[in-house]
Amino acid sequence: MNVAMGGPALAAAVEGADSATFRLRPGTDTFVFDLDDTLYPRAAGLYAQMLARVVLYIQELTGCERDAAVALHARYYEDYGTSLVGLTRHHGVKPQDFLAFVHTIDLSALDVSAELSAALAALPGRRIVFTNGSAAHAERVLGRLGIADLFEGVCDIAACGYVGKPERAAYETLLERHGIVPERSVMFDDRAVNLLIPHALGMQTVLIGDHGLPEPADAAHVHFRADSLMPLLALAGGLAVPNDQKINLPQE
Repeated sequence: MNVAMGGPALAAAVEGADSATFRLRPGTDTFVFDLDDTLYPRAAGLYAQMLARVVLYIQELTGCERDAAVALHARYYEDYGTSLVGLTRHHGVKPQDFLAFVHTIDLSALDVSAELSAALAALPGRRIVFTNGSAAHAERVLGRLGIADLFEGVCDIAACGYVGKPERAAYETLLERHGIVPERSVMFDDRAVNLLIPHALGMQTVLIGDHGLPEPADAAHVHFRADSLMPLLALAGGLAVPNDQKINLPQE
């Protein structure tokens, strides 16, 4: 079933195995997007490339075997939300060096998407990228996708003093730097844990994708979940929703 909305309508239903209604709050004027595995699908393979680079960096830094490097990355990722924080705090790593190394990846799997561009452009408000990566990486990715000019700005981990999601300080920096009113904003992220603080601050939250991560996708702080970003953008912008895409798990 294709669902289309006209003009300023902000709600519609999508039928599927898990029917639900996605509804933007009245007055929503800011759309905050995580970058990696949110604005493009995890199937693009960039995560695997970056993970391999992180593991290699840890191996070269510590002289440990690969399995030990994988375990250390996993521990820091669990403790801090990003291995960068653990490496800077416990190993004296310069964050700029780490980010430059990890983001030296092949972006050829990404391509310009007219559908994504149109859906973003149709949103009734401004668009901001909020990432634990670097601004340079974000600019490369947005450029490959052909959507760089659709975003008001990028709030990267450097702007947050190298304190990333899910730390509250990172979100407070985002709100302050970009003048965001939480009650009039919605955040899209591929990790449920990264939506805890936005929910607490008053933002609407959307979880994108199902990556088998050990975190509750149906927790109260996740207002909606979708397998991919496009159907939600289509609904929010009044466009048609593809037949094979669905939205589920409303919590409001």
